[in-house]
Amino acid sequence: MINVTKTYLPDFEEYSAYLRKIWETGHITNHGPLVTELEERITEFMGAEFLSLVNNGTIALQIAVKALDLQGEIIVTPFSYVASVSSIVWSGCTPVFVDIDPNSLTIDPAQIENAITPETSAILATHVFAK
Repeated sequence: MINVTKTYLPDFEEYSAYLRKIWETGHITNHGPLVTELEERITEFMGAEFLSLVNNGTIALQIAVKALDLQGEIIVTPFSYVASVSSIVWSGCTPVFVDIDPNSLTIDPAQIENAITPETSAILATHVFAK
């Protein structure tokens, strides 16, 4: 029987060993040994050449904008989480809003072409709901 109202807790001794390691190093994130170990294990499992863990989607979007050296305008829908637009603005780019398709609830491809200008460097297509 699976008790859905009881919290699953890991083995206390195993969990304590992780906590001890954190206290000894003083690192929880930002290149701490556990983060580094997880990155290495995921990289190996995925067969990837490089991998970097980040703490949230906002940072991931900002890294993508910087890594792609995007400048100028980025087309995005306002019907998204605030991080979509914040990442664009915080990266020094300008968001250009395109409405959503009412059936798919994603950025409307039919409206994107009219929003493209010589300053457009990317289209950030996000979704709020899986449909």
